[in-house]
Amino acid sequence: HLKQRDLAEVLGVSEQAVSDKFHGRTNFTLKDMRKIADAFDVSLDYLTGRSDYAKPLEA
Repeated sequence: HLKQRDLAEVLGVSEQAVSDKFHGRTNFTLKDMRKIADAFDVSLDYLTGRSDYAKPLEA
């Protein structure tokens, strides 16, 4: 239940920039994705759907 203004704060950009990303006018960068993953305390693989595990498995 994160609002665009909250995500804008996490990314360090304007609400309009976030809106542009959600509407496909600009792309989320890897740096954006890393900040989002950190904010939600999940891995990039989980965030992008490459893993079902929120955190990497320990060896």
